[in-house]
Amino acid sequence: MQSNSQPVALYNKGLTGYWHDVCEEMKNSGWCIRLIESTQGTPGDITLPKPNITFLCFNDELWNSCESENDINEFIENLSNRIQRSIQRHHKAILLLHIENEDIQLLYEIQTRLLAFCVNINILPVHNPKETTTLLRIFYDGLLPENKPQIARHLDNVIHDKKMCDPTNLTSTNKWIHLVTQMSAGTRKLRVHDCYVLQEGLQTLYKMATATESQLLNCSLNTETAHDIFEKL
Repeated sequence: MQSNSQPVALYNKGLTGYWHDVCEEMKNSGWCIRLIESTQGTPGDITLPKPNITFLCFNDELWNSCESENDINEFIENLSNRIQRSIQRHHKAILLLHIENEDIQLLYEIQTRLLAFCVNINILPVHNPKETTTLLRIFYDGLLPENKPQIARHLDNVIHDKKMCDPTNLTSTNKWIHLVTQMSAGTRKLRVHDCYVLQEGLQTLYKMATATESQLLNCSLNTETAHDIFEKL
């Protein structure tokens, strides 16, 4: 079922080559495209705000310019960090991989290298701008709540209710606030505001306890606070 409203996408203005062609195809297909800067807070390349899904576009040009194993590792590490931030901020994150001449070996290599960084993400191979635009529209329409079958909406509600009733889920209770305030190696306890920031960003105590300093910073904590928590953990 296709939505009657005009689809909207936030598009990384720095994308070039194949992904620039995709942007033009989307415009020609009736999408409302809003160009944005790529920042720490906007790690995805193509973001669909309404269904809250983001796509990361594999950079063929940068990949092909890698001349050594160190270059490749740096490329994959940067991609891994963007994927992790995207997963934290969006309902779903997908890596789009442009493949020419059915070169499926590239997909396997990228997947293997990402797994070496303990990153698990769905990789969707695409072949031409028209196909890519069609796939994006399918995701846009299929993930809108009003377009989901009744049984799917019911299951979403059940999962949401279970999550909110789970005492280990910090979004369901304030019982853990006192404990969270102790999670600092500094002389001061965390402010309640900081606790809620952690609560929103990491959801559970386990994720807080295992978070890296960069993950804490991604929760919008200031550098000093994130460092204090990391030192404590």
